[in-house]
Amino acid sequence: MIRSQKKVRNYMILSMSISILLYGFSITLGALLTQINYFPKYFDIYLLMTPPLSLLLGNILFGRLADKYGRKPVLVFTPILFSIGALLFLITNPYTTLIGVDLLLFSIAGGDEPAIISYSVESLDGNERGKLMMIITNFVNIGALIASLIFVIFRDYLTTKIIISLFLLISVLMSYLLRKKLPESSLWIRSENKKIKTIMHKRNKIISLLFISISTILTYGLISWIIGPYYYPNFTSYIIMFFNLGNIIGGILGYLIIDNIKRNSFVFFGFLGGIITSLFLLLLMNYHVNYIIFFLLLISNGLFTQLTWGSRLILEGELFSTKIRASSIALIRGSGWIIYIISTILTINFTIILFQFYDILFWALGLLGSLIWFIYGIDTRKIPIEKLDNILS
Repeated sequence: MIRSQKKVRNYMILSMSISILLYGFSITLGALLTQINYFPKYFDIYLLMTPPLSLLLGNILFGRLADKYGRKPVLVFTPILFSIGALLFLITNPYTTLIGVDLLLFSIAGGDEPAIISYSVESLDGNERGKLMMIITNFVNIGALIASLIFVIFRDYLTTKIIISLFLLISVLMSYLLRKKLPESSLWIRSENKKIKTIMHKRNKIISLLFISISTILTYGLISWIIGPYYYPNFTSYIIMFFNLGNIIGGILGYLIIDNIKRNSFVFFGFLGGIITSLFLLLLMNYHVNYIIFFLLLISNGLFTQLTWGSRLILEGELFSTKIRASSIALIRGSGWIIYIISTILTINFTIILFQFYDILFWALGLLGSLIWFIYGIDTRKIPIEKLDNILS
């Protein structure tokens, strides 16, 4: 186990970035597999619905465990489950492949994230927490982009599965070895020793985070995973690729500006940009403008999607006290995933125009949540996490 503060920071950043990359890579597989002729058509709904359900279950279970037993036990155990999922994915039977994808989502994509966000905000200095969290969370888009490129480049089903499984296994092994070297979160240890008594959270904070979480999960998921298989099946890989390219650009932009703007202002303007670009997408769909403009609008919408997604993950880590941070993150995120799972069924017979209205509805919900936080919230920018703990507990 490493002890040097600088080494802990560097190992943590690298390990968490690889894990978030695996999250983005894995959660995109369901949508991408709908393009494979090997699977029967009725299988599409399972590929779109069961992975986020598995993620939700992993969130709730491991979020609680990370608060009760520590961040590190969860971070060391989930890669083992993930490796089993990667091996199951390699088997050609469609049901085994689906179980493999679900296990990938249950472990690192679902089980990991509450512990990762908690460990990251507890380990990073307040002066760099915002921008480094924006970079770490941006790896979800890099993972999704890599997955879509594999499906664009390789057309043979077996070759694609072998490349994906090798990528998953090598990446998770690297992450596991780095995690083993990390110490337990010192802030979590202190919170255990002090037995911090938590108080009820302010209503505005919960409502705001709830609206923002539901919005970011739905606005990302509807465009990245559903719109392709349902309306543009021949372009699913390209939609995921261009949308996540926009997300990556948004992550870089967020890294450059997030610590120069109040947190509550940053998230509000992110949602404002997102709803404007979504309205332009609606106009395009109504008038059937060419695909070049469509892909350019996807990139711009993805940019704002990452600004809101990244800022939401930062706020979730900052606005809950250490004692209940991981489980609170899991519960807040869980609400969004439940609505997303319902939406995969609800939207299956929507027209493309109605679908885009549905997407805009969630952008509006996020804008409302960010407006509540803009008016009533606090600016958590550059405040040490220990100080935020004292404010929240």
